[in-house]
Amino acid sequence: MRNTFIQNPNALLAGNFKNLEHAVSKYLSDKLTVLYTLLIIMVVYIHSTYLEMEGKPVATFLVAVTRDGIAGVANTLFFAISGFLFARNVLDTRDVFGKMKKRGRSLVVPYLLWNLIFVGTFIVLENLPGVRGFINGSGTLERFASQPVWDSVKELFGGPAAFQLWFLRDLIVMILLTPVLWWIAKKSWQVAAVAALLSSIIYPWLIAYWGGIIVGTRRWDVEHYPLKWWGVALCAALFAGVGIITSLYESDILFKSHPLWRIFRGLVGIAGIYAAWGIYDLLVKGKTLSDKGIWKYICGYSFFIYCFHEPSLNIFKKLALKLFGTSEATLIIFYYLNPLLMVAFAILVAKCLLRLLPGVYGLLTGGRSRRPGPRN
Repeated sequence: MRNTFIQNPNALLAGNFKNLEHAVSKYLSDKLTVLYTLLIIMVVYIHSTYLEMEGKPVATFLVAVTRDGIAGVANTLFFAISGFLFARNVLDTRDVFGKMKKRGRSLVVPYLLWNLIFVGTFIVLENLPGVRGFINGSGTLERFASQPVWDSVKELFGGPAAFQLWFLRDLIVMILLTPVLWWIAKKSWQVAAVAALLSSIIYPWLIAYWGGIIVGTRRWDVEHYPLKWWGVALCAALFAGVGIITSLYESDILFKSHPLWRIFRGLVGIAGIYAAWGIYDLLVKGKTLSDKGIWKYICGYSFFIYCFHEPSLNIFKKLALKLFGTSEATLIIFYYLNPLLMVAFAILVAKCLLRLLPGVYGLLTGGRSRRPGPRN
């Protein structure tokens, strides 16, 4: 039996919210820990695609199913959880700005450091004989040395240089907007919901983050909610179907830039969040997992895996093709195998850092230690 999100409803009715910081139940804390791990593995699969798969029908279809039909929910759910965790125990604007200050260390510092590490890694690898063929690009040091300083800054942190960190970049911008988003959600969740939906016309991810803020601000119970297997199945089919069709026939969708299509995709993203959230509950049935079986070895490293997996994953990909060729079967096998190898390697590196240089690990992960549960 799952615990309720609000552990003391009488305190909620009385307006005593000061203890809600600790109102996340053991099950929800464990669920978020496991979901973080699953979602970051999905992100690695998104980046695992081979360009050599183009024109190979079976490989193309399998990538569409895996990357767009299943793993495509990862970023949407990450944004939603981020918004929810930000707003879940915020009572006033002072709390909002206090959390924004905390995010400076937990997001901005790692964002800056990992972009510098990414470029530094490229510079080193480009100048190692026999290794430069395993990375994409060349002349990184020469380019940064010759272009104006401002151009280098924009390439490093605006791009960003570590392309996988676009999520952190966008999340930082959303957090800067959070005082306004939170205020609107506080005043009227209906107005906030409509505004979030309309924001899909301009930017596809704000609806998920703002939706999380609405849920956290209104203190809706995220453990005891309408959960029917047929509803989860319909939402999952809708999300996966739209993702797969869009991936396979994107060039044929002439109306993909139309505002109504973008709003529809925003609604599909919400359906994907409900499907992923519900599938987990239907399968796990209220049990905790992060301290059992394989989960106890792999949970707790999601942020490090996210930041670390590029350009390392690209080396895994190219090495596999160099050793085994580029047949369709080889591409498919290593499309599914490379992310697992990459995650295992990243966890090994993280464990070594935690043991030998825990301060460095903390700096690179924004103060995150390997511990379960959500961050405030």
